[in-house]
Amino acid sequence: MTYNIQIYSAKTMLAEVETESEDFFDNDKNLFPFTEKEIQFLKSELAESQFEIIKEDKKGISFSNRQYEDIKAFLTSRGLYLRSDFDNAFEIGILASEISERGNLAKYDPQADGWEVLGE
Repeated sequence: MTYNIQIYSAKTMLAEVETESEDFFDNDKNLFPFTEKEIQFLKSELAESQFEIIKEDKKGISFSNRQYEDIKAFLTSRGLYLRSDFDNAFEIGILASEISERGNLAKYDPQADGWEVLGE
């Protein structure tokens, strides 16, 4: 079993909350693209968190973590997708919270009923 957490632009979070559609994430057109500054920020955050690029193609960039072999990341123009086994779910949850807070981005955890709103 895997644990998945996503990071999106704040605009994506606002759009999803407004639509209240259960299939919102099924259509990539609903996801607002990151700015170039946000993409560079995400790459930098991943590098600082012991991630290294393992593959880059037109779909996105795949990363693996040097410290935790079961933690993977995939960065596209519209989302950062973190995945781990359940033993490392806490680590990706903390990482996603820290990245989203520092970058003014939005963390979505489908296993924890959705968006993390800091300060609640």
